Formats: sequence, structure tokens, C-alpha cells
Amino acid sequence: MKSFTHGMVTAALAASLLLSGCSAKKEPETGFTPRMDKDAKIQLDMIGYFGNFEALDQVMSDFNRFYPNITYTYQQVGGSNEVAYLQANPNVDVIMTSSELLTPKDSALAKYCVNLSEADVDFSAIDPQMLSASCIDGRQLAIPMGQNIYGMIVNTSLLEKEGLALPQNREEFLDVLSALKKKGYNPVQGPTAKVYAELVANQIFSGLCDGQPLNKALQEGDRAAAEAAVMPAVELVDEILAGGYTDPAVNDSYPKDNYDQAILRFLEGDVPFWVCNTEKVGGMKKRESKSEAFQKEPFSYTFIYPPTGENGAYVYREPWCGFAVNKDGSHLDYAMEFIRFLSTEEEINKMANIKGVPSVAKNSSITENYKQVLDAEFIKDGSVNLGEVTPNIVEAWYSCMTGYAAGEYVSAKDAVTEFLDVCDRDMGQE
Repeated sequence: MKSFTHGMVTAALAASLLLSGCSAKKEPETGFTPRMDKDAKIQLDMIGYFGNFEALDQVMSDFNRFYPNITYTYQQVGGSNEVAYLQANPNVDVIMTSSELLTPKDSALAKYCVNLSEADVDFSAIDPQMLSASCIDGRQLAIPMGQNIYGMIVNTSLLEKEGLALPQNREEFLDVLSALKKKGYNPVQGPTAKVYAELVANQIFSGLCDGQPLNKALQEGDRAAAEAAVMPAVELVDEILAGGYTDPAVNDSYPKDNYDQAILRFLEGDVPFWVCNTEKVGGMKKRESKSEAFQKEPFSYTFIYPPTGENGAYVYREPWCGFAVNKDGSHLDYAMEFIRFLSTEEEINKMANIKGVPSVAKNSSITENYKQVLDAEFIKDGSVNLGEVTPNIVEAWYSCMTGYAAGEYVSAKDAVTEFLDVCDRDMGQE
């Protein structure tokens, strides 16, 4: 188990405000005022999904400005083992969460989480839409640490060298892919189990959000309309495969986690479009120095929503991972104090910025890589997952699209039917 002891820096900051309920309507507080004994000598035990968690390290260090005698232990625990770990170690204070584990109706992890809605935590600095996915039956069980966005990293220097512009819609995207193929590139790359599903994930998941056509069709039991909403995404994958714009053998060679070695592969400089999400983008900057090819010939790249629609890209965002307080923890009051501190604008931004993912704060600076996906005008009409896109639905989409690309279905209709059956079950239509 990893242990930390951080030093103290003095600070005088503005008082925080009280809040209850899942949605906050107050102005963000500008700082943090400690409410517990600042001289207390305790150890906060934490668990999370990451090994090298520099972002959490920094928040711990900042917390020590107010509580200099608090020390920490941190244990990396995979999500699939988290509940078992808590059963064996019930005194853990702060726990990491994910929507896959927290949102199911029979969630075992949710039973460990303190209802933050009834606690003295001010959520007003955080986008209420990003809080919603971890607000279960009116109980705010966690605070998110960043946003997840599905998209593509684009080698913009490569496109410029080849005289190609960044595509803005489906037609332009296919034209660019065709031009790149003729020039000898393998345009679209990513691991087999992710590349096909994630390429068109925004198109499907945004449609499942409240008020969108696919969601309405499912709610009304109109299977024909639901199929019509999904089919264009499947047809685009067909076109990309048929055109040779992606190479299944190359995709098979990608690491399943689409992370370290996949990032280094992109940094070689000859991959036009790498399908990934913001977690992977967050790991790119620190790996630039590890890539001999990139150090020798650096290039520009950016993250975009795949332009898969006739009129442009589909904009879809969702909260990514989070933190909760274990109701059985040894130091409940100080764990709550830590979450109160993490919920401030400065710290929630710092957590995301160090991790390299978009922040969930209402007010945050946008890094260069995310300007294409977080522009205010661009996202104002986009969709945010408020719980409609369940883990079961996500898993079904990945499974169906991967299987379809591998020829495991007789027809596109068979794959779409299997996917929609899962949607019906999770949306209560069966």
C-alpha cells in the first residue's frame, strides 16, 4: 500500500456555503475554509483505479495546507475487485467510483457510499449535468473527477502536409479517408474491440439521451424508427471497412487498453486518425518525451468529435470516474472534509488538468487539445448522459459493433436488433 505525507503551506480563503440535494443553483465558492481540528493527526486510507495517480497526489498535498498532520495511504484496486476489497478492508475512507459500478440498480458499490446530498458539501462549482450520473434516486453518491468524450486524435500536421483540411461532416470525412488511402496511409486505427464502436459512439449515445430521436422511438415502442436512427452509424462502419480505410489486421495488433503502446504508436507520426477517448488524450503529453520519432520530428495533433453526421459531428459527453466517502470508513468527518475540499473550483480543475481530461467545473480553462470538442458554441446543443446511456447499453454497443465488423452477424439488421433489445430492457420497455 502506497503511503504519503505532505508538507504544509499556509492559506486564508473564503468561507464555503451549505448545500443539500442533487442539483446546485448557487454561485461557486472561491475557496475552502477548514471546519475540523487542523492539528489532528490521522491517516486517510484511499483506494483508486490508477497506479501512478499524480492528480490525487497533488490534491492530497493541497489539503495538507489546511491539515498538515494528515497522512495518506493509497491502494490501487481494480473496479472489478473494489467491493471485495471493501468487504475485506471496511475502514477505507475515500473510494473511487465509476458509472459502470455505481449506476446499476443492484449496485453493490453504491451501498458503501455516503449520501453527499445530506452532507455539508457544496457542489456549486461543478456542472450539475456532470453530477447527475452519480445522483442515484435523489442521492448524490460521488463527485466526478473529469469528463469522458469519445473521439479521434487527428495528426493535423499530416493532413496539412497532404493538402487536406480537417473534415467537418460525413461526406468530407469519407473524402479525406479516400485521399489518404490513395496516398498509402491506413487512415483510421484503434484496437479491434473499440475502434468500430467508438468511431460512431457519439452518434448512438447522443441519440439515446432524453429528447433525442432514438430515445423517443424507444420510449414509444417504435422499433422501425429506432432501427432507422441506428442504421446510419452501422452503414458508415460498412463504408469504412469496404473502402479499406481501416485495416482489421492492424487494429488487431493494437493493445486492448488502447493506452501506452497505442499512444506511442500514434506519436510515430504516420497515423492520420486514432480512435480513442479523453482518458487516452490525457496520457499523450507525458509520452511525447518517450517517443524517439516524435522528438526527432514533432507534429501537431488535436482531438475531435468524429464527423459522422451529414451536417457535422454528434456532440456527446459524460462524467468520468469520481470519488465517494465510504460510510464505514475510520475517519468519516475528515473524509467528508476531503471531498468538500476536492469539490472546490480550484481543486476539481486541478484534478482534471493534471490527469489531462476535461474538467467538470462550470468555470475551467480549455487546453489546446480540447478546443475542438469543448467550444461553448459547439457543445451548447450537444447531449450529456444523465443516466440514459447505461453500462449495459454501452457494453452491448461495443459487442454488437465489434461482432458485426468481424462478420459475426448475418446482416446489419441482426446486429442492430440485438443492440436495441438491450436498450429496450434497460429503458424498461420490455
